[in-house]
Amino acid sequence: MSSPQRQFFFLGATGYIGSQFLESAKRDADLYGKLKEFTLVALVRDPENAKSKQLQEVWPGVVLVKGTLDDLSLIEEQARNSALTFNAASADHEPSIKAIVTGLQKRSADHPSGPKPLYIHTSGLGILSDNSRGEKVPAESLVHYSDTKFKLEDFPPTNPHHSPDRIIHAAGAQKENPIRAVSVYPGAVYGMGEGITPDALLPRVFSSLYIHTGVAGTWGPGHNALCVIHIKDVGTAFVKIFKLALEGKAQDDYFITDDKAEPLVPKRFAEEIAKVLHAHDLLKDPEHKPFPEATINHLGELAWSVLGGNSRGIPDRLKAEGWEPTETTKLSLWDSLPQEVEHFAATYKASRT
Repeated sequence: MSSPQRQFFFLGATGYIGSQFLESAKRDADLYGKLKEFTLVALVRDPENAKSKQLQEVWPGVVLVKGTLDDLSLIEEQARNSALTFNAASADHEPSIKAIVTGLQKRSADHPSGPKPLYIHTSGLGILSDNSRGEKVPAESLVHYSDTKFKLEDFPPTNPHHSPDRIIHAAGAQKENPIRAVSVYPGAVYGMGEGITPDALLPRVFSSLYIHTGVAGTWGPGHNALCVIHIKDVGTAFVKIFKLALEGKAQDDYFITDDKAEPLVPKRFAEEIAKVLHAHDLLKDPEHKPFPEATINHLGELAWSVLGGNSRGIPDRLKAEGWEPTETTKLSLWDSLPQEVEHFAATYKASRT
């Protein structure tokens, strides 16, 4: 097993964001060299499945630990053994996040004279939501939040991601057994990636939902707007953040990774996806409609916050470090979306034959 002093615990290494980060990190010689000084320990559901085998090819020497986010004792143990922990698996699985924080605090107590353990957490811009219920808000009334002025207390505690982020950064602020906590807010990620899981979550989830319900729907009328960023730019943003953190320049910080690209407007998003699904005979009615209450009630208010509100952020911290969302500039969400839904449709049909 690896030395606890040089262990890097990774949750979500085979996922969309996690596996893109590994590909982006391999292209940055400086970061790759630093990360290879650590033994990468990845939490995976099944060490024998195809994605785990791919991970071993992508990152030779990776140690696969079998488990899920519900294996809390295991997660706490691995975090306690790790100088660096990266969670790209879930922004809102609070039990596993608490287990990570507890493990890192124990590590800090175990090594009181050593460097504070580092936790990099993938959160989401739903925390900024204005809860507009899908209604159109005049452009001059929209608030764009900079990560240089980011404060959790500025946002409603009922918003998504608020409770886990509060737990993480409360641990970062403690004087006894402190940790270094960095939260990253990618917003709505799109595009075909280069990693083990190449396709974006939102087109997959909504295409499946539209097929299941027969409705190309939205939460409310769907006039709200969400910041977007291409997956490859998420990869380079995390490269920059990791480098800053390993250099000791990111202590207890928040980073937004979105930019002022044309946003995701749920009504148009539904219409564009429905066109492709209808062409593949996967959706009978391609017309957009607000979802009926029966469809959305069981998902509760958190879904309304994420999918029915405006979330607008500005990545001033990263831009000050020279990062730019170059892929987002080259390929917009709206140009990428048909390709992504075509990929979903082909995969969906193949799974049913």
